[in-house]
Amino acid sequence: MLFKSIVKRFFSIQFGRSLNEDDLYLVFKDCLEKIHQDDIMILNNPSLFYDYIDCGIRSQKSWYSFLYIVIYLQIIALAIFSIIKLNILYMVIFLFMILLQYLFCWIAISIDRQYQFIDRVMNWSLELTYDLDLVNYLMIDSGFSVINSKPFDQDKYAKIWLKEMSTSMDMDWEKIVIELVPGKSVFVPKIRVSLGGNKKTVQDASVYGFTDKNDDQIPNDLLKTLMLLSREKSIQFFGSSKEKKFINNSIARLNYHLILLFGKRKYDPIVFDKYKQQWISLIKIIDRSSTDRNDMKQSIKIFNKILNTYTGSHRLI
Repeated sequence: MLFKSIVKRFFSIQFGRSLNEDDLYLVFKDCLEKIHQDDIMILNNPSLFYDYIDCGIRSQKSWYSFLYIVIYLQIIALAIFSIIKLNILYMVIFLFMILLQYLFCWIAISIDRQYQFIDRVMNWSLELTYDLDLVNYLMIDSGFSVINSKPFDQDKYAKIWLKEMSTSMDMDWEKIVIELVPGKSVFVPKIRVSLGGNKKTVQDASVYGFTDKNDDQIPNDLLKTLMLLSREKSIQFFGSSKEKKFINNSIARLNYHLILLFGKRKYDPIVFDKYKQQWISLIKIIDRSSTDRNDMKQSIKIFNKILNTYTGSHRLI
């Protein structure tokens, strides 16, 4: 069974139609769409993508291909020796050595092509993920110049706090989850808080003070910072001291607001690691507001899981 699989893989990689990079990318996006349609169930039948993966590997150019020239020259020499009737034993040994060299060349070239294709898929995945994150951010930043937050209605929040949030005072930041879920506006999600695994009622962002002071349908700077932290649990800093001060001010405002919502702890909910030069959110922030884009990111992760399983790679995006 294993031998049959190896032979099948050999012919699949070695022979067949090759595609250029643009066509491979288009088929890659078609694969992501297929995963998006079938969701996680596609993992029950990942072989649907094996032909594409083999085609992608086959379409790569390897510098090791020149080794085949050496083998072809030996085949020509073997043909000449057969004409002059060389000893049959020598002929068999010569043929066996040629077959071993051909197998070695195929393995070396296939591994090189496979690495190239995996690198290409990883680069596409990273580019798409970056673009999706950028679109997510642009969606909440489009057309709005927001510098003021809506005044926090502490009386309105106090009623919710007494009813649902009072237990947050006894919890570590790590046990608090803020979920951003689709709302009426594409720019402002609704918010659901989970305390220790207990999900609370979905509320408008304005209830938690995450909208513009003049319009509930416009996000304020607090929500924008919150959504950025939902992309990654930690954000690495690169830039000048002036830029760092600007980001620090945004983080400080969000920290103050989160403490106002959930109470004060020994540490702030978002801390700065001086050694690694990055901000780390102790609160888990999950963005489920951009369903289609999040589904596409999930499709990318599933395809990469299938790619790693089929090729034996361990690359992660």
